[in-house]
Amino acid sequence: MSLRIDAAAEDRFVEQRFEFLDRSRELYPTAPATLSELMTRPPQALQPVVVEDLAALMDEEVDRVAAAFDGGYGVVSVVPLSFRPAAIGERHPLLAFAERLAHRTAIGVPVDHPMEGHPEAVTRFGPPDGTLKIYNLPVEPGGARYREQAETNEMFHAHNDGLGYAGLVRTAVLILDRPPLSGGYTFFQNIVRAAPALAATDPEAFRALFLPDAIRALRPRGKGAIKVESPVLFLGRDGAPQAFFRVSTGEYQISWRDDPAVGRARVVLDRLCAPFGPDSRFVHLMRPGDTVVIGNQRVAHGRTPFVDPPNGLGRVLARKWFVPTENDAVYRHVPGMVVDARWASAFPSRFTGEAVEGEWHFDASRSVNVRIT
Repeated sequence: MSLRIDAAAEDRFVEQRFEFLDRSRELYPTAPATLSELMTRPPQALQPVVVEDLAALMDEEVDRVAAAFDGGYGVVSVVPLSFRPAAIGERHPLLAFAERLAHRTAIGVPVDHPMEGHPEAVTRFGPPDGTLKIYNLPVEPGGARYREQAETNEMFHAHNDGLGYAGLVRTAVLILDRPPLSGGYTFFQNIVRAAPALAATDPEAFRALFLPDAIRALRPRGKGAIKVESPVLFLGRDGAPQAFFRVSTGEYQISWRDDPAVGRARVVLDRLCAPFGPDSRFVHLMRPGDTVVIGNQRVAHGRTPFVDPPNGLGRVLARKWFVPTENDAVYRHVPGMVVDARWASAFPSRFTGEAVEGEWHFDASRSVNVRIT
């Protein structure tokens, strides 16, 4: 159930929008200034940074990747001229790539996801190589087997990675291990970058995105069952502008606060975050080793459906999450969001303490989150 909202506390909480706006404009000075300008900009294919060997980047290559990531849209495409997949028992090349990149830009500390060693993945891909595998898990016709959306070849709508991780997944890196037969475009929208255009055109809709319960994301079953209520826009722990956004897809059920201004903001975001939406970016990962580095706290991403080859060796991505500090790398699964302490104090039961620590699970029978560790 939603917690009651104190109107005075809410008014204090949404004041962060002014600092958010200043920070966003500093980060993206050439971003569209109004919604009319934003909505008329076409989607663009990401121009790749070409490197020789993903697992052994030269200094100059690291500099170019970091510059494209830090100074661009918030996501960078990297294409290696050579790529050797990990052999059984080896670490995935993604990890060596990320270690080199971390010397030039603050992508964060890698997280060991508990599903990396899932028996199904081990059966298919061998012992864990340090990455989570994303692939289509076939189900017999009429079968009732539960699958996460990342285990299907269906449309995966726009989202920020890490539902239940308190907004602490700073960076997500995806590398193609095996290509599909067709489809599977990955698309991106930098919500923080787009926010000033909404603020200039509809200030009340912009304000509404900072409401503490503007959006609710529910994953109702499975090990990852959780319900998260959050602002869509907020200042994160380090005062940096951040976004939390999802579109309903598969098992993920998304609802919004019943408020006219929230509704107007939602219409804008749904349009911007659709596949190949206005001023979005996209990439087609088609060669083994093709890589994207995503600034997950600002950029929402999704994937169009794909078709696997008929020989059964289908599309496989290797994924790794990165968080700001070593302390953040301790696994968590929580209903809250880590917000800058100056603003979190308005709603401490939502944004501090137990709400952002430990492991919680959504109890569908009672429709509540329950802390289990």
